[in-house]
Amino acid sequence: MQWRVLINTTMKLPASQTAELLISALRPSQTARNWEALVNEQAVNWNDLVIRAIAFGLAPMLHRRITDWNLALPGTALAKLTLTRKASAQRNSAIAAQLEELLLSCNTVGIEPIVLKGAYLAQYWYVDPSLRPMNDIDLLFGANEMERVHTVLTELGYRGKWKSADLGPGVTKHTSTYRRNSADANTPNPYLSMAGDRMIEPHISLEESWFGLKVDITPGMRQRALPHQFGAATANALDPEDLLLHLCIHLSFHLIMGAPSLVQLVDFIVVLGKQNQIDWDMFLVRTRSVQAQTYVWAALRIVETILDIAVPKPIMQALSKQTSAGFRSYIDAFDLTKVLSRTQQSPLNTTMQRLRRGVDDRLETARWAPTLPQKIAVWQTAFQILRSDTGRQLLGRA
Repeated sequence: MQWRVLINTTMKLPASQTAELLISALRPSQTARNWEALVNEQAVNWNDLVIRAIAFGLAPMLHRRITDWNLALPGTALAKLTLTRKASAQRNSAIAAQLEELLLSCNTVGIEPIVLKGAYLAQYWYVDPSLRPMNDIDLLFGANEMERVHTVLTELGYRGKWKSADLGPGVTKHTSTYRRNSADANTPNPYLSMAGDRMIEPHISLEESWFGLKVDITPGMRQRALPHQFGAATANALDPEDLLLHLCIHLSFHLIMGAPSLVQLVDFIVVLGKQNQIDWDMFLVRTRSVQAQTYVWAALRIVETILDIAVPKPIMQALSKQTSAGFRSYIDAFDLTKVLSRTQQSPLNTTMQRLRRGVDDRLETARWAPTLPQKIAVWQTAFQILRSDTGRQLLGRA
């Protein structure tokens, strides 16, 4: 049976309203009939909706949902969704081949890294690898392996770039990126390019850091990682509890940093859809062991609010005990509009804009800091002028 969707081809909704419709379609609790009613009520411009879905990295998931619901779309809009999903499948297949090549080379020298985020999620958690957009390949190595990793990557034709962890906001989990020469890989939208290799980001930790705010969830993860096959190669991946912990911290810091977050948010639909694989008591123990309760609670609360996915109440209650009342109120109001305001910011074109963004970024970062000393550490970075890109430019030392 097909539901006929009414179309308005002239009205374009605000980005936040369009994003709400997209996320609404992906919520596990959503039904075809209820979503059709929302679309008709708002007189959606389908071409605009599809273009926004592509830009947000949600087009493959939207295509699957609409296909499963057997909804009728205008031909042009459906064609765009279909082509985007096919392109995603082709792209992810190429990424899988690139990953396999690198892992096989690592295996020959006795290295089995941990495959992180999209490359692992797409293959082992999503029902179809084409559903999870990716822009790079993230791998976790031991610090003592990095010299051999550099040799392996160089022999495969990659060239590295390095940035000191002491500069900018102070990212420490990886200070190098590797890419093979390929102009085709460059695109304004990271989810659209078809040709060219993806960037390799070799991590030496899973510590998130931003303007003096730090949380390191790395301890014990390498020892608990589980072996997996990636084509003919062998590598490790995080166990379910560590995976969820990593996703929570990663989402929280994406929101702190103002980085795109909708794809990361949708990961929770997939992982929390398999809650029977998660030992929640162990998850809580590990969260406490790295003092990450505030960030984990915030991420899961935002997931509950935006995706309508229930997390066990005892877990949320235990996590919230380490979170201030003021911060809980802030996160309780963190809806999709707030996510977009944090993550869809305008580019910086002037020095004054950069200075203002520096203040705003520290205000947001300090808001998330669980303790007063951590808040002070965030604001101290404002006086480390030679460490910031803007400060170095002003002093002519960039």
